[in-house]
Amino acid sequence: MRIESYLNQAIMAAGVRRWLGIMAYLVIFSYPLTQAERLYRDDIWRSFHGEMGWVSNGRPLSSLFALLVNGGPRLADIAPLPLWLGLAAVASSILLWRRRLLAFDTGYAWLAMLILVVQPFFLQNLSYHFDAMPMALALACAITGIACALNPREHQRWQARFRWLAGGAGILASLFFYQPAANVYFVLLAFHVLLSVSHQGRPDWPRHLGALAAGLMALMISKFVSALLIAGDYSVQHSKLAPLDQLPLHLVAQTGRFWHYVASMLDPPTGWLFLGLAVVVPLGLVIAAVRQRNAVGLAVMILVLACLPLGGLGFLTALASPIWQPRVMMGFGAVYAGLLFCALHWLWRSRRPTAGWSLLGWPLVVVALGTPLTLAYAYGNAQRQQALFADDVSMRLIDDLATQPSPAALIIEGSLPLTRATRSAITVHPLLGELIRPYLDNGYWWGYQDLYRRGLSSAFELGDDPALRRRFEVQCRDLTPLARRAWYTLYRFEQSYVVSFESPCHHTLTTTELPLDD
Repeated sequence: MRIESYLNQAIMAAGVRRWLGIMAYLVIFSYPLTQAERLYRDDIWRSFHGEMGWVSNGRPLSSLFALLVNGGPRLADIAPLPLWLGLAAVASSILLWRRRLLAFDTGYAWLAMLILVVQPFFLQNLSYHFDAMPMALALACAITGIACALNPREHQRWQARFRWLAGGAGILASLFFYQPAANVYFVLLAFHVLLSVSHQGRPDWPRHLGALAAGLMALMISKFVSALLIAGDYSVQHSKLAPLDQLPLHLVAQTGRFWHYVASMLDPPTGWLFLGLAVVVPLGLVIAAVRQRNAVGLAVMILVLACLPLGGLGFLTALASPIWQPRVMMGFGAVYAGLLFCALHWLWRSRRPTAGWSLLGWPLVVVALGTPLTLAYAYGNAQRQQALFADDVSMRLIDDLATQPSPAALIIEGSLPLTRATRSAITVHPLLGELIRPYLDNGYWWGYQDLYRRGLSSAFELGDDPALRRRFEVQCRDLTPLARRAWYTLYRFEQSYVVSFESPCHHTLTTTELPLDD
């Protein structure tokens, strides 16, 4: 009895050490994002209104947990606490999922699952002050859901029902936190099927079909509930399904567009590593299935591998007009993590010193988990540089508008340039061009909201008349500016104020017009 107690304590201590190790890595990874000190898009609205707004997006659990953390319905900015609470939940879920992977590898291949968090596109999810926790909790629930759904219980009826119920509850919670995270559930299920076939020659039919059924049922329940909750043109537009008669070609087109986007956005080390894994791992899985001499298992293997590219966007490909932003591409992290796990467990399965292949495992881990740190720190520092620059320009603009004799419609013509440091970072890391966007950018709604947050009177309402813009561009060189600054020129034109950031209406030479390598 005492030996069993010591064993349980040792297992628990090892689990705590693993959790602390994961959290240490995730805190180091997310630290530059917390230091950027830039409110990110939706943060602008929530920071000065204190309103949640997630229920109308079909995300009731996001509002519920934000209410619990804030102690009331009005939001306060308590970043980075929500971010790190969400990451703590993800770390716990990864360790739970690790137990399901022990059937295939008892070593360190499970470290590949950290890619679920540190994959490039998830950086946008972690950029928010208010939304980072719900998005991280959505990922944690998806991972926990598949871990529960695949729990190898005895095939007694009540235990099987509990397994499917827990798995279904996990993915349903994920959908009510942030819908795209649920793709992770299905991608991890697909890899569990592939590994089962490669090791045993066939899927574990009761567990795998049960997990699939639970996930599909959760999707239907979520769609029904979301239809009752979703409101607003933006949310409604991006939640409509494509017409059934166009769906097959639509899925293919959206999937092709997604992978083309991925290829253009990944840094070279990550891109080449992912491409190598995408070529080698499916081939290795098929060879392993052939060796099992099970025709049904081989057929399942080929079918799942054929469907795996859909995992990047998952069920979002069925939407007529999905939101095309990095934050919805959480399925990519699951595909990447699954491929890396397969490669690592093959490399470390070779225990003979003369084999040599096992020596490649740790360098692969270093590259896979080290390059995200470079990207995160480049992103955080570029965000901070852009935030400091935008702060200065925005406050000068507000001062110039506040001294005008009367308010009127405000039109922003052109875009606030990126700082040279930001442009240098984008040259090295193309994805940063998607993640960092100036708010003062023509009719960009968030640009006006950011000015109001900083103190601009709402009497300077958003003006976005395309015809007026064209007339201004023709006549601006004959107008007398109200104010000329290094980065913009302010005009009064046809009962509106126009802020011009670009030539020919803004004449001042700026350093951003100089080449990067001057």
